Amino acid sequence: MKKILYTGLLLLVTLFAKAQDNDFKKDVKQLIKLMGVPEQVEYTREDEILSVSPEKEDVFTKQLDSLLLVYNEKVELHFLEKYTHDEVKEIIQFYKTPLGEKLVKENKGYILVYNDAKHMYYEKQGEILYFIRTGKYKEKEEE
Repeated sequence: MKKILYTGLLLLVTLFAKAQDNDFKKDVKQLIKLMGVPEQVEYTREDEILSVSPEKEDVFTKQLDSLLLVYNEKVELHFLEKYTHDEVKEIIQFYKTPLGEKLVKENKGYILVYNDAKHMYYEKQGEILYFIRTGKYKEKEEE
């Protein structure tokens, strides 16, 4: 009889933990949406698709979309591992404030600035590496 009671209790605890885990995952998905991650991904996705020749666009888009599924899982996993459920709830509350909403609206602008800064960084890094390897600066091409 004790074994049945212990088994039932263990099952009840497991089901309760699973329900909490599902609520946590649901809140993480809500947070990711509130943060504007889907819009950031879509903006970047559109930009990437434009960089492919039209005849290869369908194949590229299908492969890119399959990668995005993995990306989304990794983002969810990051929040599940790095934050507690209570912390995720607090962050959700922040993104529902006027400041949080403003931050999300500026995501596209942030991506543009980030991409420009990243491009400049790698360009300058290349110039430094060229100087280190050759002992002279790379001559600028006339535009």
